[in-house]
Amino acid sequence: MKVVKVLVLIALMIGIYAESNSDLWQHISDQNWIAAYITDNGMSGTLILVLFGALFTGCGGPRQLIAFTFGFAFGWFTGFLLCLLSTILSAMGCYWLAHLMLKSALNRYFGHRYQRFQLFVRKQPFIKVLIVRLFPVGSNLLTNLFSGAAGVPVKPFVTASLLGYIPQTLIFALAGSGLGGAHQYQLVASLFLGMISLLLTHYLYQRYKKNHSAVV
Repeated sequence: MKVVKVLVLIALMIGIYAESNSDLWQHISDQNWIAAYITDNGMSGTLILVLFGALFTGCGGPRQLIAFTFGFAFGWFTGFLLCLLSTILSAMGCYWLAHLMLKSALNRYFGHRYQRFQLFVRKQPFIKVLIVRLFPVGSNLLTNLFSGAAGVPVKPFVTASLLGYIPQTLIFALAGSGLGGAHQYQLVASLFLGMISLLLTHYLYQRYKKNHSAVV
């Protein structure tokens, strides 16, 4: 089993290295280049971008950048949906990688931080993962890995991640689309949604603290 784990990790590293010279890595923040890439490659180009977005965020890249770029290139609605698909694929890939192969490594290298996460999600994992997803700061990659290693049930992990990704993904897709089409109302809408997201995060966190204090 250890040999299989090592081989899978080597294959992943080789795959990432092989793609490191791809033009997509160099131009993922260039919205005009991405728009031209889609025009030149059609549906196959769109599929490649979705998979690349999953790989990019799976390596720790900011999902907000993917949402902004996709919003500019595809329009806010299509860009929002495609980015959501990319980030969920990325989350599931990292979750299963950690669940099947990286438990001991994560515990060894992240120790106290990983153990705190385990305690945090032990009860009401859906609400806890949702709070982390909605929070404007934090590591998306570590949340995926810690959730898989800690044994967070798949259903609450996926549903909480999906719901938690929606606000920021929509905000940045709207911002990217508004920049591309010069629609000021889309930029205003993205700012308004950002405020709503922060208020919702604050409410859920205060609710968690209240319930936690009551238990203690």
